[in-house]
Amino acid sequence: AAVGAPEVISQLESAAKVLMAPPSMVSNEQRQHAEHIFLSFRKSKSPFAVCKHILETSKVDYVLFQAATAIMEAVVREWILLEKSSIESLRTFLLTYVLQRPNLQKYVREQILLAVAVIVKRGSLDKSIDCKGIFHEVSQLISSGNPTVQTLACSILTALLSEFSSSSKTSNIGLSMEFHGSCKRLFQEDDLRQIFVLTVEVLQEFSRRENLSAHMSSVFQRYLALANQVLSWNFLPPNLGRHYIAMFESSQNVTLKPTESWRETLLDTRVMDLFFKVHRKIREDSDMAQDSLQCLAQLASMHGPIFPDETAQVNYLAHLVEGLLSMINGIEIEDSEAVGISNIISNLITMFPRSNLTALPNELFTSFVNCLTHLTCSFGRSAALEEVLDKDDMVYMEAYDKLLESWLTLVQDDKHFHKGCFIQPAVQVFNSYIQCHLAAPDGTRNLTANGVASHDEDEINELQEDDRELFSDQLASIGMLGRIASDHCIPLLTSLVEDRVTRLHGQLQRHQQHLLASPGSGSVDRKVLDDLYEDIHWLILVTGYLLADDTQGETPLIPSEIMEYSIKHSTEVDINTTLQILGSPGEKASSIPGCNRTDSVIRLLSAVLRASEVESRATRANLTELLSPQMGKDIVWFLKRWAKTYLLVDEKMYSQISIPLSTAFGADTEGAQWIVGYLLEKVINNLSVWSSEPELANDTVELLVTLVERRERANIVIQCENWWNLAKQFASRSPPLHFLSSSVQRTLMKALVLGGFAHMDSDTKQQYWTEVLQPLQQRFLNVINQENFQQICQEEEVKQEIIATLEALCGIAEATQIDNVVILFNFLMDFLNNCIGLMEVYKNTPETVNLIIEVFVEVAHKQICYLGESKSMKLYEACLTLLQVYSKNNLGRKRMDVTAEEDQYQDLLLIMELLTNLLSKEFIDFSDTDEVFRGQEQGQAANRSVSAADVVLYGVNIVLPLMSQDLLKFPSLCNQYYKLITFICEIFPEKIPQLPEELFKSLMFSLELGMTSMSSEVSQLCLEALTPLAEQCAKSQETDTPLFIATRHFLKLVFDMLVLQKHNTEMTVAAGEALYTLVCLHQAEYSELVESLLSSQQDAVIYQRLADAFNKLTASSTPPTMDRKQKVAFLKSLEEFVANVGGLLCVK
Repeated sequence: AAVGAPEVISQLESAAKVLMAPPSMVSNEQRQHAEHIFLSFRKSKSPFAVCKHILETSKVDYVLFQAATAIMEAVVREWILLEKSSIESLRTFLLTYVLQRPNLQKYVREQILLAVAVIVKRGSLDKSIDCKGIFHEVSQLISSGNPTVQTLACSILTALLSEFSSSSKTSNIGLSMEFHGSCKRLFQEDDLRQIFVLTVEVLQEFSRRENLSAHMSSVFQRYLALANQVLSWNFLPPNLGRHYIAMFESSQNVTLKPTESWRETLLDTRVMDLFFKVHRKIREDSDMAQDSLQCLAQLASMHGPIFPDETAQVNYLAHLVEGLLSMINGIEIEDSEAVGISNIISNLITMFPRSNLTALPNELFTSFVNCLTHLTCSFGRSAALEEVLDKDDMVYMEAYDKLLESWLTLVQDDKHFHKGCFIQPAVQVFNSYIQCHLAAPDGTRNLTANGVASHDEDEINELQEDDRELFSDQLASIGMLGRIASDHCIPLLTSLVEDRVTRLHGQLQRHQQHLLASPGSGSVDRKVLDDLYEDIHWLILVTGYLLADDTQGETPLIPSEIMEYSIKHSTEVDINTTLQILGSPGEKASSIPGCNRTDSVIRLLSAVLRASEVESRATRANLTELLSPQMGKDIVWFLKRWAKTYLLVDEKMYSQISIPLSTAFGADTEGAQWIVGYLLEKVINNLSVWSSEPELANDTVELLVTLVERRERANIVIQCENWWNLAKQFASRSPPLHFLSSSVQRTLMKALVLGGFAHMDSDTKQQYWTEVLQPLQQRFLNVINQENFQQICQEEEVKQEIIATLEALCGIAEATQIDNVVILFNFLMDFLNNCIGLMEVYKNTPETVNLIIEVFVEVAHKQICYLGESKSMKLYEACLTLLQVYSKNNLGRKRMDVTAEEDQYQDLLLIMELLTNLLSKEFIDFSDTDEVFRGQEQGQAANRSVSAADVVLYGVNIVLPLMSQDLLKFPSLCNQYYKLITFICEIFPEKIPQLPEELFKSLMFSLELGMTSMSSEVSQLCLEALTPLAEQCAKSQETDTPLFIATRHFLKLVFDMLVLQKHNTEMTVAAGEALYTLVCLHQAEYSELVESLLSSQQDAVIYQRLADAFNKLTASSTPPTMDRKQKVAFLKSLEEFVANVGGLLCVK
């Protein structure tokens, strides 16, 4: 500050010129120099006078902006040194400055107002500065009636709001989360409400006026946006800890949960009426409409202590629904309103308890449900049009999704509503969905508004997700609505599927005759076929979602609505005819006598089986290229979903059971045996016909896994001759199975292994393993034991054989379960040792090396948790040898090109995954204590015990030298690496001091690097690793170990980080815990650090404040000991310490 103001200004202005110049005009050095000038200016001590001078005289916007920033940062930094009156006058100066200069650049004005907001915020906790004054000033500005001034008032309020609203939006002024939290709580009780009241007054004023000038309506728009900001305020509950504040504030969709003090303001019905009125007024303006609908959606989400009792809540809801209905009924909805309206409805259904909805007057509730039904159908139709026109912005689709989700919420909880009240709406929504997805004449798919058919099918995007993933939420809602109205929907789906399959059969026959009559006559017109396939695609998806739920992990049950429907009609059903329709998928259902006396659920399944049968027959008649792989995928997806739920239905799981379903699919029924045989045949047929369609093949083997993953089903499967044929065929790698992609082969292997654990007598079992696993081993050994293996190993055929074996091993590992782990482990161990030899042979073939490591990763991942001690030893030793070979082959190899670096990145990621899997043994262990092996090994085990820790530390030893700085630039690799290191320090701190010197050094270097020059996430991991290490030192009480010396070095690092450097407030806790443990270890060194810091201070005031702060910091725990209570007290003082002193030392 010794330089006079004019010099500073000219220096800053020329620096601003450099920064604002086009890149080609200035060099990098010049740019960096200019940036440095601004940075050091912002750090200068008490820059207030200079900044005021700059603001009053400089003409360069960027310099003005920097001056405002400098003021803002300095006020917080030097708060405790400033006189209260000078802070006051500074705030007044800034406000007046903005008021007097209406033509300031927007970004400069916002920055100055931000400085004002920061002053108000920092002052709000001091009580010394009266912030209420600012509201008085603002309300005067508003009542001036001058649009420019009113806009400015709005900007001031907006700046306050964003500064107080959340710790992520606040300016980075180096204060703790708790500080921001306390400010926010104070603010939301009173000041926020004042802002809202001011805003509502402005909106009322504007909504009364007839015609607004452009300037006026832009003011209107700003206040509406401000109202939206207030209603979207994330109210902090009292007493949330710091961690929770951060979590709480990161939530995306904030619902309105105001405190009790808001009752008078928000429960006043005039407020809600005002927002409905405002929306009616401005709905033509799509930008403003977004805000007004968002305000209404927030009001619709209101919940919590603001409602004194249920009556108040019901009254509020009734008023809201009335307002909503009268708003919707009188208008033709604009595109820009669809999403907003659906948000209001969705919030209202999600946030208000069912008892509130049922307490609404009957007529009102019925009108609401009718309105919801009408909107859902109409948005659904518009969404279908959007798809056809391929619009970028799918507003109706988003709105439709929201409404369907609301239906799901509403009907899932139907015990509150009188029975049957949703059947009619469900029928309407279901019908309209089906209609939009079928081709004309039954449906409206591909017909756009003006009758133009949609674009060609050829443009279908390859990368597009599958419909069943893309629309899973929609389909789940439609499936649920279909169940509610199953009397209507199941027969409807059955007749549609039967009709389409019959037409498809006819079309294919026609094509076949055409081809026979004139074999070389070229292509056929596929339009009719494609329409049929698309219809069948959607019908099967809806049927799958209607008949069964998609459950991960647990056994899915037949939905109760379907079970009740089947039971209700079972008196009209002839079981034999039903079974006949099920068992003859080759014939038309309607041609079977008495076909109307069948169980509808079974008939719907049979309709899909007919589609499957038409497909299989077409492949046998060599018409495969006329078929649709998509339909093939849909059929096996459906059969898998269906089989999980219905096949071998377990009567014990249900309170009531439908006789037709249990007769057709129960345990020990012919129906179940027939259908297992049929499904198996389907799988085998698909794998031979569709091996070139990876997704279809994948869905097909997933169906196979479903058939064998439960023992009861597997017991039937292994009685089929086809199953044995499939196993032999796969084991001999004969075509067409060896054309399948590697992931499909992996899953197929998994299925074959699972099948082997079905119930068989011991001879059969022996024979099965001989046919499935033996050939794998035999062929593998034949290849690698050839004398000239080294010479031929790179030949394509040999490589294919090796890769196929490695893929199969991964598949075998994936089939591990607690009752088969013994057999599989012994089988796999023989291979693992051979695989290590392959590492040598293929050291220059990265993808093979990768796959070998992956086999180890899979085995460790799936099996380690079941292994007892001696088995674990074997696996650890194999992993050690693998790592040694990898290390030997890769150390000192320079990776020249990028692809080599990518390969190494893959390897290292897998190795770390392997190490992490091995570590998991330390805390997930299902094994018995190998009693069986104990006796034989007692003698040897004592001498050689390799623990997971040894393997993992050795692994880290290998990984460390390979982890070049370049590789650490891959974030996922970097995070995985540091997670592993922290993990080790936390689980085995006692092993760290025993490490070989080189490894110990590189580990410590890694920790230092992670703390100082990596992302904050990594830095936090490293800090977390320090605490257990320091505790380890304290335990051993040796003061000359390398670890003790290293912790002393870390003490200085952490001390500097907390006291001298700007750091993320989230880091304070991890750093604080580390600091505390380190201070306990090295109390003398800590005192020295404090002394040397104090003695370097020239300024007496700062010296005194620092000394007081340090005394206060350690007062809570003198002398510090490793005691939890003391540690907590220390952390609490540390927060205060950082808030008070944090900014002081970062100035020049």
